[in-house]
Amino acid sequence: MFRMAREAPHDALRVATRLSIGFALDLVKLGGFGRDVIDGLLLAAISQANVAQITRDPELQRLYARLDQPPPDELRRPVSINAVANSLRIPFETARRRVAALIEIGAVQSVPRGVIIPTAPLTSPAYKAVAEAYYQLVRNLYVRLRGIGLLDELPKPRVGGFDPANPPVRLVLRLSSNYILRLAEPISLHIGDLVSGLILLEMFQANTEHLPDTEGGRADGDWSPDSFVDDAHRRPVRAAALSERLGIPPETTRRRLARLLKDGRCERIEDGYVVTSRVLAKELLVKFVLDNQSQLYRLYAALADLGVVAEWEHEIQSLQGAA
Repeated sequence: MFRMAREAPHDALRVATRLSIGFALDLVKLGGFGRDVIDGLLLAAISQANVAQITRDPELQRLYARLDQPPPDELRRPVSINAVANSLRIPFETARRRVAALIEIGAVQSVPRGVIIPTAPLTSPAYKAVAEAYYQLVRNLYVRLRGIGLLDELPKPRVGGFDPANPPVRLVLRLSSNYILRLAEPISLHIGDLVSGLILLEMFQANTEHLPDTEGGRADGDWSPDSFVDDAHRRPVRAAALSERLGIPPETTRRRLARLLKDGRCERIEDGYVVTSRVLAKELLVKFVLDNQSQLYRLYAALADLGVVAEWEHEIQSLQGAA
């Protein structure tokens, strides 16, 4: 759960709900390199399994932190397609078919003990652009959460900062990818299958993305995710728009929407689909929101521990001083 500064407004957690869901979806879409969100998650799962030993070791994290410092292939551990499917809670046949397509285009390589994403694609201009975009998303969300009074109690760094001219882009990418992959379990547990969960989150995002970070709310102590936003302010989204935003086939989107409607996860009105306040107040969705916020705090706590947040704070203070 986020830790709030004493002066933070009571509705800060509700605003953080919107920001964190939009952030998670942006990361998933970026990771697909123009393909759909499931391919993006598969690539993230393979990559993270390949470099798990680096993610667990602070020294290796910092050694291979910068964009010009990709880990060598000998440090990458292969992962089986079955393990990837299990980690994402998707059918093995779906994972096998999609990974085969990724192998065919050269994004993934098959090796004797499984699959890896080799160094070569991870040094391409396209990959570097995505990695830098990841870094900016993670940094910008930190600034926005800090602006509404959250994340003031992060741990102090155990190690020194980074050179501003060479930011730790790969380090941030690895940790933020871990955050994304950890969401597969609560999505499946509290919402349904992974694809339905992503469609529901995208619907929520489309309903509320126009609202400012300063959107006001009740201060009556009755916390339910985003309930302070009146349903009249939510913008409905059509099935075709959801399909396009996620890169999921229209028929798949319609089928999953029918299931979400039947399960009471969303509502359909004349102009499209909405995740209403009544739906958001349901226990399972509340649990998902809390799990998501806990994982997001874990991400920023790890970044703080490794000195990344301290560097961001220095940049923020420098900009404020210049102003």
